[in-house]
Amino acid sequence: MFVEIQISNYARQDVVIENSCPNCRKPIIPDVVSKGSSEKSVGKSNIFITLQCPGCEHFWVEEFSATLDGTNHYNLTHVEVKPELPSDIPMPEDIDIISPIGKDIYLQALKAENEKLDHIAGIGYRKALEFFVKDFVILTNMDDKAKIERMQLKQVIDTYIDDEELKTVALASTYIGNDEGHYFRKNPDKDIYDLKNYLHGFIFYLGKKLTFLDAQELVNRSKKS
Repeated sequence: MFVEIQISNYARQDVVIENSCPNCRKPIIPDVVSKGSSEKSVGKSNIFITLQCPGCEHFWVEEFSATLDGTNHYNLTHVEVKPELPSDIPMPEDIDIISPIGKDIYLQALKAENEKLDHIAGIGYRKALEFFVKDFVILTNMDDKAKIERMQLKQVIDTYIDDEELKTVALASTYIGNDEGHYFRKNPDKDIYDLKNYLHGFIFYLGKKLTFLDAQELVNRSKKS
């Protein structure tokens, strides 16, 4: 579909919007909730269009960069907008730094769970755990990076994690996470909610461990000075 936008005092232009919802993925003609533009500099503007799906009622924003080509016509470039998905637990900043992919996978699994896709969410949480564990272990064992990347998750935990509390919640998360990816469950009394509970425990202890390592580096540096 086409949406007409007032880009400047002298120029109006049609913007092409896809006839599909990014949430439910169904073909639609979206409702235009609001639209506008803001000038960044001479001949350059940002365009935004807020849309709503008439089916699932999901809101989203399409953003474009507009550059004047010498006449009253603007060249439009679509700007990909990736809104930050909210987490259900506090995520330590250190974890966001050392394992950004792990965090992204966790948030995607959480979104799947919120949409009642429990079977898919469980596998996602298990994958997030593997990234969290391996990224942390690689951080403290850089010389073994290539080796760690190829090892089984349980083997990495047994070999490289010495902290018993961290190891326990990591192994518990691994056992239930493996059940989420297989037909036969070795732990039928545990489900995705137990997996999340143990995974939250691992994230909590991992945050504490990263804080300790940072403090330890500061103390050791101070001793040498």
